[in-house]
Amino acid sequence: MRIRTLSGDRGQLQELHWPPGAHERPTLATLARGAGLALQAGAASIWLVVRGSAELEGQEDRFALGAGHWIYLDRESMPVVRSGSRALVLGLVLSAGLQARLQQSAYAPMYPGRGEAPPRARRGVLSLWRRLLRPGLHPADASVLLGRLLRALADLQDDCSALVERCPGRTLHRRRQVFARMQRVMLYLEGHPERALTTLQMADRASMSVWYFIRAFRAVYGETPQAASARLRLQRAARLLLEGRMAVGEVGAACGFENNCSFSRAFRAQFGVPPSIYRLHGGSVAAALANPVDMHGQAG
Repeated sequence: MRIRTLSGDRGQLQELHWPPGAHERPTLATLARGAGLALQAGAASIWLVVRGSAELEGQEDRFALGAGHWIYLDRESMPVVRSGSRALVLGLVLSAGLQARLQQSAYAPMYPGRGEAPPRARRGVLSLWRRLLRPGLHPADASVLLGRLLRALADLQDDCSALVERCPGRTLHRRRQVFARMQRVMLYLEGHPERALTTLQMADRASMSVWYFIRAFRAVYGETPQAASARLRLQRAARLLLEGRMAVGEVGAACGFENNCSFSRAFRAQFGVPPSIYRLHGGSVAAALANPVDMHGQAG
């Protein structure tokens, strides 16, 4: 298999298209020191920050990635990736055809999502990456190395196997399809913690009926879509409270709550203390609960 390579360095910005005859070739993208890449094609992609930091913006909104962080996006995302000034970012771009073949192959498939790679896994991916970039590599050797790289990247999602088994569907292929759609929605929720999405909007992103979507989502994650949305928005609210740049009411509005009362009620149900007390004690719920005077003396 022939592999396309693309590299950017020192602030260079590039666009990735599919030239004629290359639509089935995977692309290895290497970005360093402020370089960026806009993916102008319907292709799945997985990105790993080896060192430094990166920003990624796509349909799922914007993500800030640190060293060791990875993110996998499906072909609808079409992201723009920008590496930090001291970063090294690796990206593997797969066409729709290659992605479909991967889903049905013996390789462990990859699903939309994000996480953090331990240092050993990061070094393993980088080693395979460098071997694939060697000049004059025979296509047969490239295919073998690419297979090992795909397995190494899929291993970053090793904890997904149990979740796939929870999905409705008679065959493994169908359960994988359902899980990929669930992960697409979950990643969208993580990328939009300022919005209170309706169940219908989430079901539309999964291309499912509302009834089937709620059933599948709850089977996989053990909570309803609305509960997951609220949990992620409240987690963001907790981070904003500790940053201290916004008033409590502004934090609630920034996280999709209609008013301060609904925000305070939801925050207290999630964390056990009102948002103002959470901020007062630096996020230490135990310290807040140990000071009943504070609990009764301040409103959310």
